[in-house]
Amino acid sequence: MTTVLGQALPEFVLDIDATIVLAHSEKEAAAPTWKHSFGYHPLLCFLDATGEALAGMLRPGNAGSNTAADHVTVRDHALRQIPEAHCYGSPSLIRSDSAGSSEAALGRLTELLADLGLA
Repeated sequence: MTTVLGQALPEFVLDIDATIVLAHSEKEAAAPTWKHSFGYHPLLCFLDATGEALAGMLRPGNAGSNTAADHVTVRDHALRQIPEAHCYGSPSLIRSDSAGSSEAALGRLTELLADLGLA
């Protein structure tokens, strides 16, 4: 169970964030990064309570950190990993950078809720 400020949260929490993975030679799809290095900028999603990796997208080093389409893809893949018994009727919290709260990303969440008859 996840806690915030000492309070237990009853829902599952997904964390979506990008990271830098260095490549020391020219690898497929590697590119210069915004930190002036060379490699990849994958976007990953983890289940906070367990640290379990649910989804990821390998992206070139010059991929934008605020790419809403990539956030939507990773989030959708991660949600498919949650067992149905926990997915429906359980509150959830998805934490990400600003791309996760963009109009495109929130629009996709609205579509998912409408498909489930919850919006």
